[in-house]
Amino acid sequence: MFNKLMKPNAQTQVLDVGAEVNPKHDRTLQLIDSYPWKEKLTAINTSAEHIELIKQHYPEIEAIVADARALPWPNKHFDIVYSNAVIEHVGTFKDQKKMAAEIMRVGKRWFVTTPNRWYPFEFHLRLPFVTWLPGHGYLRVGQLISYNHVKHKYVIGEECYGLRLMTANELEQCFPGSKIIKQQVTFMAETLIAIGGDIGDRIRPTLVP
Repeated sequence: MFNKLMKPNAQTQVLDVGAEVNPKHDRTLQLIDSYPWKEKLTAINTSAEHIELIKQHYPEIEAIVADARALPWPNKHFDIVYSNAVIEHVGTFKDQKKMAAEIMRVGKRWFVTTPNRWYPFEFHLRLPFVTWLPGHGYLRVGQLISYNHVKHKYVIGEECYGLRLMTANELEQCFPGSKIIKQQVTFMAETLIAIGGDIGDRIRPTLVP
């Protein structure tokens, strides 16, 4: 969908917000691994460790430590700003709005994804139905038991890392005027995608499940 709607080419300047690489290169879904014009790609992450890994694997990519809520580029510097499942990690709803505003400021168009709050399985915690708890109850459950992606096992009593899942309405509030696509693979939409900017008539209703 990204390639079909954004139509990047060898001259397109792309910013990947929250980019990272899998050191083992197994089952990775990161844009920077598959993007063919890496010399036109800029990657940011708040983690210096992730940035160092990007530089080691892809020295042709410009990779810097930066905060998505305060991007260090002038208005409309990039043709496309891409961000995959990052906005749910930046903090409060206010922080998410700041990140969205910065993406729309520096990008001529944008493609931003986040997990659907109402999907009945939380992919970070790897727990079923907790997203249906009122408020941020899923975080309280995550403080009791959750899946540790480093240890590759479920753990009990560890502090739950920053996470604020979003609804389609909240994503639309963050990216006013953008098209919100509910991407569905199973029985309901797992992923929400905000697409906007100068993309003309590339978004058609037939692409929305």
